[in-house]
Amino acid sequence: MKIKHLLLFLILLIFIIPSFSFNVIAQRPNVIVAEITDTIDQGSVEIIKESIQKAKTEKSEAIILLLDTPGGGLSETFEIADLLHNSSIPVIGYVSPKGAKAASAGTFILMCTHIAAMTDYTIIGSCQPIEISIEGAKLINDSKRINFLVAWIQTRAEMYNRNKTIAGQFITRNLNLNATDAKQLGIIEYVSNSVDQLLKDIDGIQVNISGVITTLNTKNAKQIKYSPSIKIQIIKFISNPVLTSLLLMLGIFALIFGISSPGYGAEVFGVIAILLSLIGSGFNISEISIIFIIIGCVLLLIEIFATPGFGVIGIGGIICLVIGSIFLIPNYSTSREWMISMDWINDLIIIIIAAAILVAIFFGFLLYKVLQIRTKKSAIGTFIGEKAKTIDRLTPDKTGYIRFKGELWQAKSETTIEPNTKIIIIGKDETTLIVKQKEK
Repeated sequence: MKIKHLLLFLILLIFIIPSFSFNVIAQRPNVIVAEITDTIDQGSVEIIKESIQKAKTEKSEAIILLLDTPGGGLSETFEIADLLHNSSIPVIGYVSPKGAKAASAGTFILMCTHIAAMTDYTIIGSCQPIEISIEGAKLINDSKRINFLVAWIQTRAEMYNRNKTIAGQFITRNLNLNATDAKQLGIIEYVSNSVDQLLKDIDGIQVNISGVITTLNTKNAKQIKYSPSIKIQIIKFISNPVLTSLLLMLGIFALIFGISSPGYGAEVFGVIAILLSLIGSGFNISEISIIFIIIGCVLLLIEIFATPGFGVIGIGGIICLVIGSIFLIPNYSTSREWMISMDWINDLIIIIIAAAILVAIFFGFLLYKVLQIRTKKSAIGTFIGEKAKTIDRLTPDKTGYIRFKGELWQAKSETTIEPNTKIIIIGKDETTLIVKQKEK
């Protein structure tokens, strides 16, 4: 009888222990780790949306938002702020890794997270809006815009029990803080040197999510790294202001080159590049850039089709296109639209100018060579009676190539002519030369 009881007990253990272990593993908490890097744009908005959706699917304890950005679009920042505020999953903003920054719009996003944290040797701040003009980048001091932004960021800071006075100084004084100072001044809650340490620090913390108090269980949480979908990666890629400007420049030059020398597919590439540029910029192209680009295109077309050579008109067209490309840099004159680091803007201007000059030189060289070839081909009428030599066998029903002054030409003949035979040019049918065999 005892043996039977022992066997029954063992059988129960076999079924109960694995089931218990599985439940323990299945119930292990997890967090979503997502990155917001480079400029804040529509791609960043989509990353936040997908991260929140993934956190809901995975039933995550929280979302860790790794921030390392110079700033970006303020309208996108407001959209992100609404997403974070309405999220049913706690969002922890974390400026990381060491050496990272969350400037301008990045600081705004950090102030909108349920818990704000930084790692050592990181910086936040510099939230005063700037504008771009011929004189370069300069700070905006318009009281109407400044007061609105100050009230907005102070309200968000107060919502999460942060120092709203310091939050306002990010804009009014262009204040910058490292992790230690930010913690001491009550603008962030934690200074943690790794995601693992951050999860330990916030374990057991109570967070108010839309009026519901939630206690975080993150100490041994599994970290699930969020990877953007292909669609988001494409949006993020073409939304980069540098790439947007380069695509438009390349597209315009390629379109002009394709019109002047059809048949190589340059015009197709030009249209595609321009469309991608418009999608990436959200069609936010300033009026002045459009004017410069139109003038540049007109001047180059006049140079190609109306005047011989490549002179002052063509150079003027290239200069207009370069200036128009520079003005394609996002217009930051309206704080309701953009906020970004001043250093990033200065670097962007240098990159765009350098790229515009290189692209202009490249396509200028191509157009110059095309015009040279056109000049040579237009003079063929004066060469009737000149000598050449066949490369291929010519027959009345089959054309072939001949060599004339070092160049290959399509040719046809009313009689059969063998290769390496001396011939005379007697006419021209569009792009095909008419030849006959030279009499001995």
